[in-house]
Amino acid sequence: MSTAAIAHLGANEISQAEFARVQQFIEENHDSAVGVFLQRVLSAHADGVDVDVFADDAELTPNQAAEFLKMSRPHLLSFIENGDLSFHWVGTHRRIKMSDLHEFMSAREAGAEVLANALHESSKTPRGASPLEQEEINELKEL
Repeated sequence: MSTAAIAHLGANEISQAEFARVQQFIEENHDSAVGVFLQRVLSAHADGVDVDVFADDAELTPNQAAEFLKMSRPHLLSFIENGDLSFHWVGTHRRIKMSDLHEFMSAREAGAEVLANALHESSKTPRGASPLEQEEINELKEL
């Protein structure tokens, strides 16, 4: 994924001295957007996680996007083919903008929340009653 990333920081690439300097910056600028961002980077580092930074207009291959979403490439391609995930062609190759990937992830999260709420409500419904209202079913279909 590093070809589409603006920056890559391996979990083991920050020295203790750099960590301390960044932590000092964060303490002095804890309310700024940069301070919050750096705190998240340091938290990932502490958890042993690599960090990649992408621009919204960065373009990913389907393989990179599938890796980013932690799903198989065929599963990702099914979303593309169904029109759920936007892409464009570069010659004969598909490319997915990071902004489209974020939009797709937000829509999936919203759909999961609607489904979870509907299932939760249906567990409170007595047997024989309709577990989902028509409005909820329509909302699920729109996702």
